[in-house]
Amino acid sequence: MTSSACCASARTGRALPRRVAQDLADRLNGVLNRTVSDSRLSVAPIAGYPDVFRLTRLVNDDDAPLELDGTPAHLFIRLVVVVDDDRCRTESATFGLQAEASRKSWLIRWDYVRDPSESDQAYPRAHVHVNAMFADGAPAGPLHIPTRRVSLALVLRHLISDWNVKPRTGDWEDVLDACATL
Repeated sequence: MTSSACCASARTGRALPRRVAQDLADRLNGVLNRTVSDSRLSVAPIAGYPDVFRLTRLVNDDDAPLELDGTPAHLFIRLVVVVDDDRCRTESATFGLQAEASRKSWLIRWDYVRDPSESDQAYPRAHVHVNAMFADGAPAGPLHIPTRRVSLALVLRHLISDWNVKPRTGDWEDVLDACATL
């Protein structure tokens, strides 16, 4: 028996859902670790849904942001994926630039929801929030500014080019180009 046999269903030959989700997390971690951070994403099952997983950094079982090289800023990542036919389908994604580790220190947050709930249908499926103030002093954070779905690769490129996150290697652009859809 090969070592991969434990990761497939004997009945169908398909990879087990957790293994498929872990493969995606490993690909994302490879990109993160070659571009901006030593931090790693983990795979956490969603209770009651055997094919649904949360990919995020976990610290003491809580979602936590990733440290970024060359800056006190942090990057929060949470993906909810459904494993279907040995592939991951993103149901929701949140990428948030934070001034520090505290979730309350967020500066920009990119959100995507494939199938918004009835209460969220008033908002664009893909949108960005900016933690800023309008001229009258009102917070701009509640705005849902429409965007297309933003990839992690695009967010990482933005952090390096505009937020002084130090790239880990000289070929960081090639790494991001190779995974532009992640």
